[in-house]
Amino acid sequence: MKATILMTVCFTFLIVVAHSVLQAQENPLELFDKGKAFLNSGDYDQAIEFFSKAADGLDPGVRNAHVVTLARAKAYLGKGDLQNALRDVTQVIQSEGANGEIVASGLQLRSVLHLRRGRDKQALEDLTAALKVPHDSDLLRSLCFTSRGLTFTRLGNTDKALSDLNKAIELDPKSGFAYAGRAQAYLRQDNIEGARRDSEHALTLNPDQETRKMAEKILHELSIFSSGPSSVSVPMNSHGQIFVQVRFRKNGTPHRFLLDTGATCSLIDRELLTEISRDTEVKQIGKASVSTADGTSHQVTRYKVKSAFLYNLLLGEIEVYVFDKKSKRITNLLGTRSLRNVAVRIDNIERKVEITRKD
Repeated sequence: MKATILMTVCFTFLIVVAHSVLQAQENPLELFDKGKAFLNSGDYDQAIEFFSKAADGLDPGVRNAHVVTLARAKAYLGKGDLQNALRDVTQVIQSEGANGEIVASGLQLRSVLHLRRGRDKQALEDLTAALKVPHDSDLLRSLCFTSRGLTFTRLGNTDKALSDLNKAIELDPKSGFAYAGRAQAYLRQDNIEGARRDSEHALTLNPDQETRKMAEKILHELSIFSSGPSSVSVPMNSHGQIFVQVRFRKNGTPHRFLLDTGATCSLIDRELLTEISRDTEVKQIGKASVSTADGTSHQVTRYKVKSAFLYNLLLGEIEVYVFDKKSKRITNLLGTRSLRNVAVRIDNIERKVEITRKD
């Protein structure tokens, strides 16, 4: 979905540029607007046809033609024709007549193509290059910082992601895309309140459809359908994952955990261990070896945590594992050994999970 969001926001920027540079060319502008309407409706073949007609009426070396070509690349991308999308973007980037704003826009769009193909490293290279291109558009620079921040989040480097997303918001405080992107980084960094705050703010900034989806997806994960003294009902996400909130004292800071009924042990990020020790007693009890989903084996240190709460439900004493080898921030995992005091019922039809205290 991130690649789709980057594509949508980039096109919005290109529309603004196009209207400022095609005014003197009435017919190409009319063709461009028709192409844009077809693109917005999802009729990519018609969009490509009208963008091509608009390009035919322009000198291929001028800025107007570059804007139209990038818009056609967007249509190709929407259609799934990555080869022709890359051809159009590369043509613009390599054009001698392209100014800094156009080149940066092209590099940002090419990063979306790389992400679509799973080439995260190349996406980062293009976004870094785009940020080095001199131009006067703070909005475009904000978009590039947001795009790179989302890519860093995708790679698990949330510190770099937040640095970029903070810069994006400084450049464009009205960017819902940047706030939704920062909310996603906060969520990956286990900052639940920050993720909630930024998602809610993103929705007040007249976001486009994809940005709205990103913010609403985060708020959906953080929502609680119902809660009582002995039970809580929470949503399951579109991938069938169940993210829950765990505290280590009754009114302590909530932490994001993936509840995995297929896992036995609970695994936490090393940084969380320090925070837990401020809320409750933590005792090292030994070493172990665990295998992760990718089949690799890892040495871990085992800890006893005196008290834990799943929302308002007491889990009591639980055991957690921490990787011995330093690694990128991991998603905290709540396994079945930590759930002995609660019953978990998964409703795949209603896409919700009922968690009930055992009597």
